[in-house]
Amino acid sequence: MHQRQSSGVRTALLIGAAFVWAVPVVSEGQAKPPQTATAPAPAAPESNWITRCASKTRNGAIECSTEQSVIKTDTRQVVVLFRVRIPAETRAPVMLAQLPLGLFLPANVVLQIDDKKVAELPLQTCDASGCYVSGPLAAELLSQLLAGKMLKFSFQNLGRETIDVSMPLAGFATAYEGIK
Repeated sequence: MHQRQSSGVRTALLIGAAFVWAVPVVSEGQAKPPQTATAPAPAAPESNWITRCASKTRNGAIECSTEQSVIKTDTRQVVVLFRVRIPAETRAPVMLAQLPLGLFLPANVVLQIDDKKVAELPLQTCDASGCYVSGPLAAELLSQLLAGKMLKFSFQNLGRETIDVSMPLAGFATAYEGIK
């Protein structure tokens, strides 16, 4: 399978590297630079969206996707992985959410964008990696993802306790534009 990294990710990495080297270093005992009266420009929110493009064969059609994961730091377990891909055949966006094992399957997964309930989706299947919700990405949900600030997933564990997991949508619009 042939893969390439998006130019947006490369640009972000280059900008990040340039920023690290551009920050002045002030050690103890050294005079600090004078403060200016103007406030610094607010930093753009960091994007955690990863873009991937691949084809099944060297000469095949390229299919692109963008995704973000929320990972439990102590166990490295994926709690939520959300992916939007554009299949080469249809060019219509498709979404997939991977959730952990041990969920109460009759309960639906609730998606919220900026405190607005957007969708209630049934869990479709589970395998050794987790449980999944997938399907076509409705135009209304896509427009809310593009304009939103925070995507929240709510689901229940086997004890029927609700688990809420949020991920920022900063950078999603740019990532999506790069894969369409």
